[in-house]
This record gives sequence, C-alpha cells and structure tokens, in this order.
Amino acid sequence: MASNVICGGCGGTLEDPWSACRGCGARPQWMAPPRSRKSPALAAALAIVPGLGHVYVGDYHRGAALMAGAGFLQFFGFDFDLTALGAVIGVPMELGGAGLWLFGIVDAYRAARRHNQQ
Repeated sequence: MASNVICGGCGGTLEDPWSACRGCGARPQWMAPPRSRKSPALAAALAIVPGLGHVYVGDYHRGAALMAGAGFLQFFGFDFDLTALGAVIGVPMELGGAGLWLFGIVDAYRAARRHNQQ
C-alpha cells in the first residue's frame, strides 16, 4: 500500500512513512517540535517555593534536590533551635537553608535563560 509521503532523496513514493526508501535507502527525517520559551522572571517567581522554578524550566532532578535540601535544612534547623545546641547547629542550618533557597531563585532565572538559548 503506497503512502502519500515522498522520499527526500530520490523523489520516489514511500510504501510506509516510517521505513527507508526502497530506491535510495534514505530514511525519513522528522523535525523535532520547537521548544517552548520559558520566562526567566516567572521561573524566579516560582522559585519562591524551593525547586518549583526548576520544575517549570524542565530540570526536574535539580528542582527535587533543591526542594529536599532546603526543606531538610530548614526543618532540622528549627528542631535544633529548641535544644541547647540551637546556637551551634540549628542557626547555621537555617542560614544554609536560606542561602540554598536564594541560590535556587537565582539559578532558576539562569536556567530559564539557558533553556531559551538552546
């Protein structure tokens, strides 16, 4: 059964649009769908929730890592504040979580810009 697809190499009609041409052996080449542009400002705004800006851009692993890291540091930092070790361990953990959160906002902005340049 002939299809309506024409070979780009020799101009012959392909039997199956997914198979190689019998005349010249050329395989059909399909264009990749265009990538959607991502707004760097929206990525940074979504990063108010740690990792969500990276998920928006499509970097799921980094988004999950930022979410887990910032959540871990903040949660356990607050727990240590309730003990005598709060000034030694808890406060630096909370500051580290805040630093990771701010880094995530800036990095989500940069990730969206990198995404748009590719």
